Amino acid sequence: MGQMSEDTFLITGAAGYLGRRVVLEASGRGTVVAASHRPSHFGDHVRATVLDVTDRDAVLRLFDRFAPKYVVHTAAVNPGQGDDAMMHRVNVDGSAYVAQGAEAVGARLVAISTDVVHDGRRGPYSDSAPASPLNHYGRTKAAGEEATLAADPTAAVVRTSLMYGLDEMDRGTAGFAEGLAAGGEQVLFSDVLRTPILVDTLAWAIVCLSENEYSGYLNVAGRQALSREAYGRSMLEYWGVPSTDRLRSGLAADVSDSIPLDLRLDVSKAELLLGFPLPGLDEVLKKASIDGSLSAMDNPPIS
Repeated sequence: MGQMSEDTFLITGAAGYLGRRVVLEASGRGTVVAASHRPSHFGDHVRATVLDVTDRDAVLRLFDRFAPKYVVHTAAVNPGQGDDAMMHRVNVDGSAYVAQGAEAVGARLVAISTDVVHDGRRGPYSDSAPASPLNHYGRTKAAGEEATLAADPTAAVVRTSLMYGLDEMDRGTAGFAEGLAAGGEQVLFSDVLRTPILVDTLAWAIVCLSENEYSGYLNVAGRQALSREAYGRSMLEYWGVPSTDRLRSGLAADVSDSIPLDLRLDVSKAELLLGFPLPGLDEVLKKASIDGSLSAMDNPPIS
């Protein structure tokens, strides 16, 4: 086994939207091993490695090689990124293998999950609310949560919501912007409630949590609930996407019964545990308009 480093972080899914922010935040606190499914460069201060989390032997070899003290598991297949079989292999099997690796070397594991494990019928959801997913993505993430805690009961499982950045457009907003630019009609759901969080704040909270002994489920999201429509319009306005009548309001309930409607997360426990507020979108945008920008290293961004 490799020599355990007192300050080595292993980040899976390191090339992703959240993973890159976690790498940045963790690199200010110790040595970082950034694992991603494709070759990626994170700077000279970060050790990059390719990892297929669905390959159990490869996962365990990586843990044996680096013997990290902290592990943040962000790797996932989200809707639109792969078929159902791949989603299950990554979100369920991959999560189990990473948890097994962390347990084998005695590493502290923080695994990232989603509000979509809930059915959206009984919001706001507490940290301990049992999963009740409506769709395949939610089912794989819920099963991944269970697999993680079965392999490593000391792990923290973070349930979060929509992530957005102020220096890079999030995937959802980018999709709406591209659709509008192509001349298509885009529908924003007014009946879907979420609690969006600045990705830099989420990364900061995750790294803080990795140095904490909390185990089990924890909601880490913004404290402001917004409809998917209000959130989408705010983000498009922030990025300077022109308003158009091709961007219209709609109801998710009219589209599919597999879309959870009220996914508000109660974040009071996380705020108390971490000792800082988890700002909502309006707070973040107001501060950005005053300060000009927000940096991942400015956290906590709202006092």
